[in-house]
Formats: sequence, structure tokens, C-alpha cells
Amino acid sequence: MSFKIAVATSDGVNIDTEYSKAPKFLIINVDDEGNYHNEGYLHNYSISVNGCGSCESCKSGCQSNEAEFLWVCSYVLATSFSHRITKLLNRIYIDTLEVRLTIAEAVPKVIAFENRRSNFGKNLKTSVWVPPRNITHDYVPQDDYSADASEEQVENASQADLNLNSERIGKNRVAFASSDGKVVNRHFGHADLFYIYELHDNLAYFVEKRSVNSCCNGGGHTIDSFNAVASTIADCRAVVVAKIGQGASSFLENKGFEVFEAPYLISRVLDKIIKDRLLESAA
Repeated sequence: MSFKIAVATSDGVNIDTEYSKAPKFLIINVDDEGNYHNEGYLHNYSISVNGCGSCESCKSGCQSNEAEFLWVCSYVLATSFSHRITKLLNRIYIDTLEVRLTIAEAVPKVIAFENRRSNFGKNLKTSVWVPPRNITHDYVPQDDYSADASEEQVENASQADLNLNSERIGKNRVAFASSDGKVVNRHFGHADLFYIYELHDNLAYFVEKRSVNSCCNGGGHTIDSFNAVASTIADCRAVVVAKIGQGASSFLENKGFEVFEAPYLISRVLDKIIKDRLLESAA
């Protein structure tokens, strides 16, 4: 469970600085036993003299550097984040947490959260991910013997996706907010792609990927933007995201969707949904 946390702090004791105004971040290393220690500081070289977050030398060409210098970290703690910075950090799988606590108070809370997340992942059965030969025929095997499946068996399983009975289509579909089709790594409000899977007979079949205009594009959102996304995935029973706000979650639930926060491999989440019959219990 070892991971690193970056903290925006002016004194090494309190989390008291906005992300965009932090000239450096204290890096905290957490080991497998949950113990932690300070590793020193990483300097934010993209920050300008006045703390606006833009590079003085090129004015607007260092946006990616504002986040990527923290790529070794799993979490960043600061008093506040802009929407743009949050999006940049989320793209490289870094979680942002807005807190105003001492480091000694905040870090144990992050460790406890990461423990819960890791333990959830350990309880999921790992599938064999078959790399897609064709984006419309991707197949995720769910059984232990599938690791030794022949190419012909995999191809036949993939072909079954093309023969789905029309009476079943849409009744057991799940939409995953993902940038790469392998990991659930997008906040609902930031998601611009959903990967759709159909569940049948304890197997999951890839249907297609769908593009949407992200709900929170530009930092704000409207009921129309929510409705547009909901319409695009209207044939799905459930939506799986890395994170979602209470308002968006309530909106989707009122539309009849089941909502799951599960920032893990799509194949593992599918196994969990099938194993625990989550869609059946929600019916």
C-alpha cells in the first residue's frame, strides 16, 4: 500500500496554502505498514513570482508542468484547487483533497481512506484482460480457466457480443467513466468518454465507447449538461466513476441509474458487479 502524498504547506506543520500559490510541496512517504515520514520538498518551478501559476518565461506554455512534477504522488493536499489544476492532476491519476488541517491530523485520514480503497480492490477477483483486437469486439473473461483460453475460444466469446438477443440489450449495461478503457479514472463531471459493457451469463461484453461533453467543462455545470450525458448513456443500468459529487449522484439516481464510485480496473469492477450480483440487487 506504499504511496506518496504532496502537501501544500508554508511551515511543514499546517496545510495552509492554495495549490496555485505553493512554491514547493512537502512530500510524505507512506510505507506498507501505514507508517509515514517526510522525504523533503519538491519545488514548483512553473509558479511565477506573483503566484499566479503561469510560467514567466513562456507565459502560457507550462500548464502540464504545473501538475506533472508531482507524478510520483497519489494524493495532493492543499487548501484549494482550481478546476483546471484538478483536471490536470486527475489525468495523471492523482487525487486532490481540499483540507485545512495540520499534517499530523490529515495524513492518518488519507492513509485510512487508502486502506479502505486498497482492501476493496483486494476483494475483487482479477480477470485476464484480453487486449482489444477490434474496438467493437473487446472481451473480458471472468472465469479462472480463461487465463489458458485458446485464441479460438476468446474469438468465439467475442463473437457472442454480436449475437446478443435484442430483448436483453440495455437491461444489464454499465457505463464506465474512463480515459483509456482499462481503469475507472474520471470524475463524473470531468468525463468525456464512457465505455459501455453488457453483462450476460456471468460474462461481460464490450459494446462501444461513447463521447460526451463533460458536465463541468470550464468549471461550471447546468442541468442541460447533466441531461445530455444521461441521454447518451440512457440504455445503461449503472454508472461507474472514480468520483462524483452528491448533486450529480442524486441526479443520476433520480434518473434510475445505479451509481458506483470505484477507481479500479474496469475488469475488476465488472467481476465485483457480477460476483455480488449488484445489478440484480438493485433491480
